[in-house]
Amino acid sequence: MDKMLEEALRLRRLGLAVHWLRPNSKAPIADGWAQAPVMTEGELRAAYRPGNNVGFRPGKWSLVDGKEVCVLDVDIRGGHPYAAEAYAAAVAMMGVDKFDVVTGSIVGRHRYLKFPPGKSPPAAATTLRQSDIWIHQNTGKVCSTRSDGARPAWLIELLSTGKNVVLPPSIHPDTGKPYIFQK
Repeated sequence: MDKMLEEALRLRRLGLAVHWLRPNSKAPIADGWAQAPVMTEGELRAAYRPGNNVGFRPGKWSLVDGKEVCVLDVDIRGGHPYAAEAYAAAVAMMGVDKFDVVTGSIVGRHRYLKFPPGKSPPAAATTLRQSDIWIHQNTGKVCSTRSDGARPAWLIELLSTGKNVVLPPSIHPDTGKPYIFQK
């Protein structure tokens, strides 16, 4: 069996609301994915095409051990120079220094968090911290916060109901590298 399909089925059995993403993309394939019923193992098998990436819907859709799974997303937009600062901020917030996933960007990280049913954050994405340094989205150079195309060098968000999260072993669209579970 294809390793992407095998992993998607394993994660579905754990309780994640798994769905297929376009090949080498973060975009869901199915229209209406955010409100669609959670796919069964049989539906995942039938809809799978070689090359698909895999994602899941956090929050109320994904129940593992009776808890809603959300994701602390450490998004490093400015590359390696800003990674240590972002990780330190995330570790300070979490109180632990373990991340569950190294994203395909190589510098991004995910930490899966469990909430009691009905207690996951109501917003799809909540910004918890961000860099004081801003970079231009096209050049990656430091710029003013008021510049067109400016964005924080790093961002830490809590992703919940309404978001799509890419899962290992999906391939990152920009780097061509796989997302990897940390041990």
